[in-house]
Amino acid sequence: MIIDCHSHHISPPYNTNYLAWVEKTGRRDYGPPYLWNNPIFQDISKRIEIMKNHHIDYSIITYSSNVVQIIDSVADNGILRQAAMADLNDKAQETVQKYAQWIGATALIDLRLGNDALIEMERTSDWATGYSVLTAYEIDGRLTFLDDPQFMPFWKKSAELKKPVFIHFGSLYKINDKSHQMPGYMNDSMLCAGMGQLMENSLCLSRLVLSGLFDRFPSLKVVMGQLGGMYPFMLDRFETLYHMHQNGATAKGISVDNPSDTEHFLRNYRNYTDNIYVDTHSMSENAIRCAVEILGEDKILYGSDLPITPPQWGIERGIQEIQNSKLSRHVKEKIFSINAQTLLQ
Repeated sequence: MIIDCHSHHISPPYNTNYLAWVEKTGRRDYGPPYLWNNPIFQDISKRIEIMKNHHIDYSIITYSSNVVQIIDSVADNGILRQAAMADLNDKAQETVQKYAQWIGATALIDLRLGNDALIEMERTSDWATGYSVLTAYEIDGRLTFLDDPQFMPFWKKSAELKKPVFIHFGSLYKINDKSHQMPGYMNDSMLCAGMGQLMENSLCLSRLVLSGLFDRFPSLKVVMGQLGGMYPFMLDRFETLYHMHQNGATAKGISVDNPSDTEHFLRNYRNYTDNIYVDTHSMSENAIRCAVEILGEDKILYGSDLPITPPQWGIERGIQEIQNSKLSRHVKEKIFSINAQTLLQ
């Protein structure tokens, strides 16, 4: 059995309208338009056909970085953002009800909408497998990550409703310098997708851990795409830093082991791995094996990124690389389905 925990769907007419808006405005904030013009975005029957062809038994709908712009584009036509969010969720629920054997869905939660986002969490809690948010949002001209105090009600509600949170990069963490462009084709996109998005994932997870979010809500479970960016590969470095700072504090007579001492409590990143799942959309079998070794076999979920990543580089390559890897059969089964079933039960 294979459960895909990272796939995208935008119910009609939202994706069609978005593409027209991109063409009209010339906006390229979230990459070239061809990333978003695959008919599979809106056509569930085509999606299920691909799933059958690749032996995918179940696919969970999540939302990609451009969803904020999809909502903003309809707002330009006078539709309230909270109404668009609710309508997208209603259409996702209809899809789940019609294709329950094949499709599950997270509820889209636009954290820019404050209390309306919390209302939407309650409203969708009876059918959603979890909640979809982005790593960060532009709010009042500021890049605002998920540990920001204004988002604490969201995390509290997620813990109360016992729903996992699926986090997708927002493509907002810019590492390219537009005033010093490098020669070559698509360099901006290459830097953003090949590096910036991974850094954004890593920074988001690190801020969630080090801000104390999981101390406050220890039952929370989050799922980050792209193997969590550099998250698995930073753990040993963070642990070294933890021991260095702990020893330095001890030499000064400072205790860093009391969680109630918010000024001095020192968190060991590795102690929070139980709260974090990552999916396999890393495009690398070697990285997946490494993540299994570092994070443990229970924390990895299969993800394809369909339809943004075409099947030959997403579903086909992803499944083949796991199946052909040196991982044991039991670990492969965990990645393909068992871990997802445990998380979503």
